[in-house]
Amino acid sequence: MIRLGIFVFSLLILPFIGLWISGAEWNTAPANIVEAGIIIPATLLTTITLLGYVFLTSHMVKLYTGTNPLSVQRNYYFAVSGSSAVLGWILVYLNYYVASWVPLHGNLALEILLYTPLFALLAPAILSTRALLGSFKGLLKLLSRGIRFPDFQAEKLSFTLLAFSAIGLIGGAAFPEQLFGLLWLSPLLLLIAMQLLWNESTIFSGLKSGDWGRVVCVTLSSIIVCNITVMAYQSNGGSVLINISNSAYVQIGYAAFGLLCVQLSDVIAENWRGKKRMELFQQKKKFPIPVVVKKD
Repeated sequence: MIRLGIFVFSLLILPFIGLWISGAEWNTAPANIVEAGIIIPATLLTTITLLGYVFLTSHMVKLYTGTNPLSVQRNYYFAVSGSSAVLGWILVYLNYYVASWVPLHGNLALEILLYTPLFALLAPAILSTRALLGSFKGLLKLLSRGIRFPDFQAEKLSFTLLAFSAIGLIGGAAFPEQLFGLLWLSPLLLLIAMQLLWNESTIFSGLKSGDWGRVVCVTLSSIIVCNITVMAYQSNGGSVLINISNSAYVQIGYAAFGLLCVQLSDVIAENWRGKKRMELFQQKKKFPIPVVVKKD
């Protein structure tokens, strides 16, 4: 897909341009080097834990709604899993510019083999958790009565978001201490901007009508999944050193990651909608004949 190609290309190239402009080099701080014998079981056990979590939450959704999302949307979840793996490695790549966490240095082939399945499970875990939270109708009904956001003009908003994402990706790589936060928000801003340019809805579209259900459920789901993953990894002998002093920023980062995963999942879901590519840039037209509904 054109959008995803532009999205990935921008995430790979723009930070490199920022680094080149600043004349700096990739962060070469001492890595948190631990023995491979500890890394392997920690990663494998965390992957198994996360896989079990996905099946557990999906089964709970079936108990509440009668439908198992993994069974009904199997091909979709496979596609989301693949995109989640790619996204995970892109974020690892971006981390070399800002060093928000200290990476493990070792055998690259072994790291790819170990961490790819783990990354591939993150987005499905967030989706299954969101589906579980969404099965509580009372919660969604409560969240659907929130504050309404103004309906901004899509074209102007998209170019504003594109500008901020470019500043984050280029400036974050050039000045990581000052703009590391904007760099981590940039992938989400970029993808939302591209959705608006393609005349597609975004994960925040419901806010125009005061419906906060999706945003809140995704945010909570991501915080839950990311914290479970980190705790499982650490409890199994792994080590995660985060170079961010304020722990609240870490949780905000988890939330942004979840919103990015679900927005990316929405882009992938368009393949199951049957929408033609010729329709992407066509504006929605009003119904030519006015319809009047008489009230009794």
